[in-house]
Amino acid sequence: RATELLRPYELDIMVFDPFMPEEKAAAMGVTQASLEEIFENCHIISNHLANNPQTVGMINKSCFDRMMPSAVFINTGRGAQVNEADMIDVLKARPDLTALLDVTFPEPPVEGSELYTLPNVKLSSHIAGSLNDEVHRMSEYMIDEFKRFISSLHRNNQR
Repeated sequence: RATELLRPYELDIMVFDPFMPEEKAAAMGVTQASLEEIFENCHIISNHLANNPQTVGMINKSCFDRMMPSAVFINTGRGAQVNEADMIDVLKARPDLTALLDVTFPEPPVEGSELYTLPNVKLSSHIAGSLNDEVHRMSEYMIDEFKRFISSLHRNNQR
């Protein structure tokens, strides 16, 4: 669990999980809170919501508008929980905020999406949770893609 890995750093961790019993939260050393409270009070917000119909679009303008100055939103969960149009609007109006997105909806973002050009958005290929041989395979795929890219540049320069 992420909370166990964070324990040595003596952080105050807030979680939104309507199904977590208070006793479990206490045992984990976390504080249960609403999404609104988390977005209002946390410098770093990481999305790990379940991917189900009830969570689609749950993280919206109301949440992003509440972010603290210079806060960071990390999405390694699922893209569908985030209303991206709302997030983009707030990020454009608030350049002090940062979004680190390992997932989007759709994935990858549509061509021309402002997620590609906003200076306070960083996109990564969806690699969260990759372990062991999968990481090695992914590196081989990247090397092959890079070779194809270089080859296409070379072909274009020959014309």
